[in-house]
Amino acid sequence: MYREDSYLASLMIGAYVYQMQSIEMGVLQIEPTDICNLRCSMCAPHHEGWEQIHAVPKGVMDMDLYEQIIDGLANDGACFDHIIFQWLGDPSLHPELPRMLRVAGERLGDNVNYLRVDTNAIRLPPKRMDALLDAVSPGVPLLIVFTIDAHSPEVYERVKGVDALERVRANIRYLIRRRKLLGTALNIQVQFVVQDGNAHEAGDFLQYWSDLLGCQGGETWHDEVMFKRLSVGGGCEGQAAADRLYEDTMQRFKIKAGTMRGVHVDVWMDRPWQEDDGHQGNRSACPGLWLTPVIRHDGALMMCCADLRGELNLGSLQDNSFETLWNGEAATRIRVDHLRGKFEGVCGSCGGINWYETTEVMRQSALDRAVELGL
Repeated sequence: MYREDSYLASLMIGAYVYQMQSIEMGVLQIEPTDICNLRCSMCAPHHEGWEQIHAVPKGVMDMDLYEQIIDGLANDGACFDHIIFQWLGDPSLHPELPRMLRVAGERLGDNVNYLRVDTNAIRLPPKRMDALLDAVSPGVPLLIVFTIDAHSPEVYERVKGVDALERVRANIRYLIRRRKLLGTALNIQVQFVVQDGNAHEAGDFLQYWSDLLGCQGGETWHDEVMFKRLSVGGGCEGQAAADRLYEDTMQRFKIKAGTMRGVHVDVWMDRPWQEDDGHQGNRSACPGLWLTPVIRHDGALMMCCADLRGELNLGSLQDNSFETLWNGEAATRIRVDHLRGKFEGVCGSCGGINWYETTEVMRQSALDRAVELGL
């Protein structure tokens, strides 16, 4: 069974990398493209071949628009823990990805702790890996998250939809070697989303990547092997079973949070959703409405990374500033609705993210803003 929100399993790591506290705004996602070259079984939009993913035709972000958005964020003084270059596609398919990183590092370097790219690495041969290394700005580390989810070629093809594991490994090995030679401030995470088709390979996956990263990096860089729970429809029927599989797999292979050869091993101890088919009735205002803005490839500012169908569209950053939209009437109404226990549209069918916290300061700021706007 393929659930559209199952794709969220590949998004939910921001709160776990480095264990940093957010500066002001949490995590910003920028979507270079919503086109993908895989058909992952966990990702309904691409597995099922949706023509439109989030209410607009698929596309690639225009670079003039991108630079306008980055300059606008800088002028607004917008601050984030980090910026993720990815949402519903693979950013490596954008021909100007290295330039995007360089521009963000140069113009927003004082506003973020680091930049991050989530990719399958298929379209990152040595020449493009060199370009990514060259794009790292001084004082702004880059984290590259490689979504792999398999140890053997057979399981990779089953889970990801194509036969490409050897190419992926070769590309990543090259990057690891070049990083060591150049000493670039680039950290690596390899991730494994536990599901029915790959759970039996979790132990081998950990051994392979901890050995490789430990040999070539060790304490010099902050490298990670991440094991993640599968998200089923944002906490829909089947979530409890997916959680049990995850917990059983971690226990079976004795995988725990810690370090192996200087490589950090990360596991999800907490459930990703406030409410799901195994835990009902505890839903509260979703912190994502305050902490996880997303910029779609056409420049639209979206309110949540869980909104695959594009319902929470606040407007275009081509015509408005980030500050105007993020603190505007539409966003404030949605936040106040959540504070009153009113969950409609995409929020009504979601369990509410559970990897951040809606603080009292956040609650009060929404209420104060509502008063200012006369709501």
